[in-house]
Amino acid sequence: MALPEIRTSPFRIALIYLVVGCLWILFSDQLVAWFFASAGQDMQLKAQTFKGWAFVVVSSVLIGVLVWRSLRRLDRASSFMTLQSSMIEHAHAGIMAADAERKVIYANPAIERMTGASLDRVLGRNLAEFRSGAHEQLFYDELWRKVDQEGMWQGEVIARRRDGSMFNQWVTVTRVQNRQGGLAYYVLFATDITEEKADKERLRYLAFYDPLTDLPNRALMAEHLRNALRQTPEDGRTRVAVLFVDLDDFQTINESYGHQLGDRLLQKASQRILQCLGEGQELGRFGGDEFVVLVPGVNDQHEVEQLATRLLDALGAGFTLDHTARVMVRASIGICLAAGNRISDSEQVSSLFSQADSALSEAKLAGKNTFAFYSADMTRLARRRLELEEALTTGLARKQFELFYQPVWDVASGQLKGAEALLRWRHPEWGLVSPVEFIPLAEETGLITELGGWVLEEAARQIRQWQDQGLDPGVVAVNVSSKQLKRGHFPGFLRQVVTEVGVSPRYLEVELTESSLLALGDRTTELLSEIRETGARLAIDDFGTGYSSLSYLRRFKVDKLKIDRSFVSELSSEGGGLGIVKAIIAMGQAMDLEVQAEGVELDSQLQVLAELGCDSFQGYLKAAPMPAAEFAELLVRES
Repeated sequence: MALPEIRTSPFRIALIYLVVGCLWILFSDQLVAWFFASAGQDMQLKAQTFKGWAFVVVSSVLIGVLVWRSLRRLDRASSFMTLQSSMIEHAHAGIMAADAERKVIYANPAIERMTGASLDRVLGRNLAEFRSGAHEQLFYDELWRKVDQEGMWQGEVIARRRDGSMFNQWVTVTRVQNRQGGLAYYVLFATDITEEKADKERLRYLAFYDPLTDLPNRALMAEHLRNALRQTPEDGRTRVAVLFVDLDDFQTINESYGHQLGDRLLQKASQRILQCLGEGQELGRFGGDEFVVLVPGVNDQHEVEQLATRLLDALGAGFTLDHTARVMVRASIGICLAAGNRISDSEQVSSLFSQADSALSEAKLAGKNTFAFYSADMTRLARRRLELEEALTTGLARKQFELFYQPVWDVASGQLKGAEALLRWRHPEWGLVSPVEFIPLAEETGLITELGGWVLEEAARQIRQWQDQGLDPGVVAVNVSSKQLKRGHFPGFLRQVVTEVGVSPRYLEVELTESSLLALGDRTTELLSEIRETGARLAIDDFGTGYSSLSYLRRFKVDKLKIDRSFVSELSSEGGGLGIVKAIIAMGQAMDLEVQAEGVELDSQLQVLAELGCDSFQGYLKAAPMPAAEFAELLVRES
């Protein structure tokens, strides 16, 4: 077992040696006798004298040492007190001391900085005089009860500055006892936490609110929906409605006018939706152009239908974003209804949001600018959509797509003029999948860019193959989406394709819808000019269904207008589509543009088109879309 270490300071060792030496001198007669005998003096007399002086010297040394040590300690204590006082004076936290009657006997400068009151006005006043009025008397009673009984209290206190403004403090009150165990005084430590609380509030705001519109975000709306379900009776007679409101084609508007005006549109749209809501109904924003409305206490589905109609009308009235830009907006709404649930959880809330989202997709598929209620079939459709999206990606990788060709005929002569290339998906299990089912999905997922590129390349290769066989297919039209035009340099890609394949671009016709032209925004004119410079033709598909304008036709310089099949299907001497078809044909003739009709299925329709001077047509009246081999046979027969 090791011995404990003994530590002694050098000063103590020297002092011990001094004391021992002095005592030895005083009490060693032999030493004194030897000293004086050697000096030849009277030993007894001199010894007595020597001892007296030695005692005086030793006593003086000891007293001096003790005084020096005491002065050292006093100096250190004084330095410590000075340091302690300086720390209190320069502390960031406010420090106050109060006597047993709670009158202030000390306050450091931080109190003056925090409150704006000079220390002269603070000293001598009772602590009760500094109350802000934000707390009730019970709050202070409990505070002092805890201090007196437990010795300390900590908590947040709302204080008032001298100018009357409020601020938040974190306060610690401590009870200090004297030696007898009684109360000596109280010590208060106060820290200004106003900025800290403001930072917490900002973080809370960002966590639960949308900074653009100041509306609750998904997290907060989920909590509100959960509370609404818990407060709704479970008998099913009263329900909660969830409405998903989505602005149609908002991305197009955003790209056309810029993100700044797009944000302003979202702000104005949120304000207009709020104006349509009644008491207890809430609005939130989930991001992008998607809003959610919560309607508790629904007794009749008709109430929700009326609200959805008001919302569509309000949003469809148009928005003025600045002095020049007025935007017409349409919206789609998906709705689901839910019965009350006392134990509503996050999974149920998430399920209801998914149901409303499925209903929103159904409303968009129905043509937009409408609303749809959720049904169980929509869940199956959603699963089908996921399955279809995965299969679409696989189909691209495994080359499951092919092109069909629908012939285009001259109205006057009946001769074959060319064809439109139409994409078909031959799935190994599902067979031919309708383009109506997978083209919108390809647009949404962005796969349309890859698909569109393949269509252009395949159509060019097929034209070259027919020409190598001695056949003249005429002009082959290829549909191009706005996303395909915006991603990459499409005119450059078109040049690359015709060069690599070895086909003249005059055999290709690029078809764009009116909505695609709008989506291109300010780049439309420049991009269309670059496409025309490649030598390919330009056609506007589905003309009359979008933003038909004589001014943009003059600016864009296209080659062909294609009349939408919806107008042709109504075409007769008394049909509603006659006036529109007549106007489009007249417009094309006035601007020296070819006009082609789509979806011609009846002789009577073709007869009216001939009378109006339409140039060409396509439709089941003459031929349905067909594989490349069958179209080659048609070319042989028609040559």
